[in-house]
Amino acid sequence: MEIRHLKHFVVLAELRHFYRAAEKLDISQPSLSKSIKRFEQLIGGLLFDRNTKDLQITPLGLLVLEHSQKILREYDYLQQEISKLNGLDVRELFIGASPIPSNSLVGPIIGQYLQEYPDMTVELKVAGWDDLYRQLLNRDIDFFVAETKLTEIEQSEWVEMIDLPPFPVIFCCRPQHPLLSLPRVFMPTLRDFPLAIPRHLPQKVADAFEDLFAIKRDDFAGLVRFEQFHPIKEAVMTGDIVALTPEIAVRTEINNGMLTRLMPTMMPELSARYSVVYLKEKSQSANEKAFIDFLKKRAVNVKNQPVVEPLSA
Repeated sequence: MEIRHLKHFVVLAELRHFYRAAEKLDISQPSLSKSIKRFEQLIGGLLFDRNTKDLQITPLGLLVLEHSQKILREYDYLQQEISKLNGLDVRELFIGASPIPSNSLVGPIIGQYLQEYPDMTVELKVAGWDDLYRQLLNRDIDFFVAETKLTEIEQSEWVEMIDLPPFPVIFCCRPQHPLLSLPRVFMPTLRDFPLAIPRHLPQKVADAFEDLFAIKRDDFAGLVRFEQFHPIKEAVMTGDIVALTPEIAVRTEINNGMLTRLMPTMMPELSARYSVVYLKEKSQSANEKAFIDFLKKRAVNVKNQPVVEPLSA
């Protein structure tokens, strides 16, 4: 059994089409068919059902696919570690980020990074922290940036973290919102308006607001759970929705006067604490360390940028 057999099988299993798989592998279709047949001989059973209209993977094929993908990931990881040991730095970076830091921290520095390292290829994957954590364990990404202090990540025995500066979690609304005409805003007053909260808001954070975000309360006025703030930004700026979000996600809109920070009396003090998360057992390349340095500088600069004072008391 050879690595090429595994690669050929995995690509065919993913594409379910001999011609497209051969094209992706840059080999002829007869060569791919021969490789798959040889692999099936070595495995001792059929990996694909060729009697159906569409190429279907067999139960044995599904089992072999799961292990083949793991073997190929380990093989790629081994090659990277050997390259690092020989002083040859990897020229690809696979970075993960949850939605808010992807827009506010990671995305803005990619251009600067590539100016200094023009021979690099950067792939950015945006997902929730739980999905990114799985990708990291599978070595599909080199590291990721996400909220860690309010999630389960910091309890993981498999990862190390580099903390970035904290950013306050705030309520915001449009400048003409009815709440801003009040001399003071109390937390219960927010119950009269539709609310928007991050979809991955940890339960212990929601509990700090008692039943404010509960959908079964008698005075429920509507709730939006968002993955990224950008798609609902227009709704917040033109309607009566009050959004709970890390301040970094709406910094530009507040400074431009498009949104206003609300400061309700007795609001729980919350901070979003983003961290760079990477595997303990995986050594960092020079290029990874350089990108993380860019990221730390960006976080500090954003943290130190002035914010327009809120209009509400």
